[in-house]
Amino acid sequence: MKSRPRLGKGIDALIPVDESVSSSQVIELALDAIRPNPVQPRKTIDQEKLYELAQSIKSHGLLSPILVRKMNSTYEIIAGERRFHACRIAGMTTVPVLVKDASDDTSFKLSLIENIQREDLNPMEESEAYCALKEQFGLTHQEIAESVMKDRSTITNSLRLMGLPEEMKAALREGAITPGHARAILMVPTEQGRIDLFRKIISRSLSVREAEQLATAGRKKEEKPPRRTDPDLENFSSLLTERLSARVSCSWSQRRGRITIEVSSRDELRRIVDELSRTGSPL
Repeated sequence: MKSRPRLGKGIDALIPVDESVSSSQVIELALDAIRPNPVQPRKTIDQEKLYELAQSIKSHGLLSPILVRKMNSTYEIIAGERRFHACRIAGMTTVPVLVKDASDDTSFKLSLIENIQREDLNPMEESEAYCALKEQFGLTHQEIAESVMKDRSTITNSLRLMGLPEEMKAALREGAITPGHARAILMVPTEQGRIDLFRKIISRSLSVREAEQLATAGRKKEEKPPRRTDPDLENFSSLLTERLSARVSCSWSQRRGRITIEVSSRDELRRIVDELSRTGSPL
């Protein structure tokens, strides 16, 4: 099996670099000749910020060209959809673009990473974008981290949000709860417990600290004496946690061992079963 080449640093590593590229490749295109990306990872656009960007473009012009690819008689946006909409609001009829020859896969990766790097996504959209890079393109947490210039732990924590039930994902998208609230909810071991905590956060407008205190209430009584750690088991647990984007713990007692995978919903259970059942899975 051929090994997949590792990514370099940043979004530019996903497009082959042509040393002959120069500013002459930036051309002016009519806005009507450009179409949005159908797989745009951002589901919502902050209209207020969009109008602010439009005003900035009116005053200073578009400082960064929109990245597009040729699609028959039109051009499809790879990166820069927010700038595209802002230019239309600003009354522009043409915009500077940089035309790149990119496959569907490369275009999708670039669209995801451009949005993540620009911090244009809400926390749930960002988690879904990381999940797409992991599931559709087989990138590891470390490779994703290198591509978007973030810590690996940030990627892992964000991917854990995919384990939330749909109701809580919607609340995170809408800003009704924060990623801190979501992580507190995921600290609760049972599905019903997570639902109860979520409802308390909403009804009582709990802070993240208050949510964390409720999530850990009573756990000290249940805690067992600390065990001696086994480096191999810790490593196995970490690898499986990353591979499945769910908390996994490996233990060994005398002649038998146990692998425990924590899930918070049937949807997450179904996702993990699909992952384990996938043809070619190394697990």
